[in-house]
Amino acid sequence: RCQGRVEILYNGSWGTVCDDDWDIVDANVVCRQLGCGHAITLPAAMTFGQGSGPIFLDNVDCKGWEAALSECWSHGWGIHNCYHYEDVAVVCNVASLCHMQGHHILLTSCCHPPGDGSIRLVSGPDTCQGRVEIFYRGNWGTVCDDDWGLSDASVVCKQLGCG
Repeated sequence: RCQGRVEILYNGSWGTVCDDDWDIVDANVVCRQLGCGHAITLPAAMTFGQGSGPIFLDNVDCKGWEAALSECWSHGWGIHNCYHYEDVAVVCNVASLCHMQGHHILLTSCCHPPGDGSIRLVSGPDTCQGRVEIFYRGNWGTVCDDDWGLSDASVVCKQLGCG
């Protein structure tokens, strides 16, 4: 589940990242940002299909210490000479949620749709913090805090692989 086309949130919209100068160091930053360990391969172009909409980053050059892809050097938001058939993808070594919509980066991949009882954290600063949402009958909903305690939070953290 920690594999797919890389998309990044900027100014309220999701966009893709061009493969010019993309390497394993850049992919490692993505995997770490998602809580997915480290990158094990750089898939061939189009492995996970091409994106649509804006191409936000080109010539990304991470040094390896960055906590987020947005901290890496690039030509700047929206400045590129690419087409969507050049969208980057990564394969990380640890399973995590497919769609991290509450975060600043998204892997769109071949993940199965969420099933009843799936959970996610949204609007948090990283993959292991945020408001709890649960999937039921085709919809994501919130969880009320009545009788909510540390043991409940521990179950959520464990289910998400967050310790």
